Amino acid sequence: MRFAFLSAVMLLVAACNKNPLEVTVSRCFGVAVVGDVGTLTKFKGVSRTTADVEYTASIMDVTSSCVEEADVKAQLDFYIGAQAGPALANSSITVPYFVAVVKDNSQLVSKRIYDVTLKFDGSGIARSHEMLTQLIPSIEQARRYNYELLVGFQVDADSAVYNMQR
Repeated sequence: MRFAFLSAVMLLVAACNKNPLEVTVSRCFGVAVVGDVGTLTKFKGVSRTTADVEYTASIMDVTSSCVEEADVKAQLDFYIGAQAGPALANSSITVPYFVAVVKDNSQLVSKRIYDVTLKFDGSGIARSHEMLTQLIPSIEQARRYNYELLVGFQVDADSAVYNMQR
């Protein structure tokens, strides 16, 4: 009886045909929002008081999907949202953001800057859904390096300093 039970368990385990120690390496992009430029606060003039805030925008809900074939293609999906501040004069704003491809955590492969126009609703909220595709031309190239997609706002020096200080 014991032999029959052990045989049945072994057959069941063998039927799964999966090695629990098998490692699958994905060549898909790692995706991240760059910390100090994931939020942008724009001020009217040079003053940095709350009364002078035109808007604060954020990059959020970043996800990606990936297909590995002869090449590696990633679909980047995220939202840019903004809250109107007391100094906002217009009902819409245009905000520049970038998507950069970095190889092995240090080498910039490419960087592209995009503009998104956000229109504020009656409650002072604006939101845009952004979708982009990035490609590594060959799977062999993808196997040699670790690639990352980095997203952030394209900021000037004053905005970068403000973000680091807050």
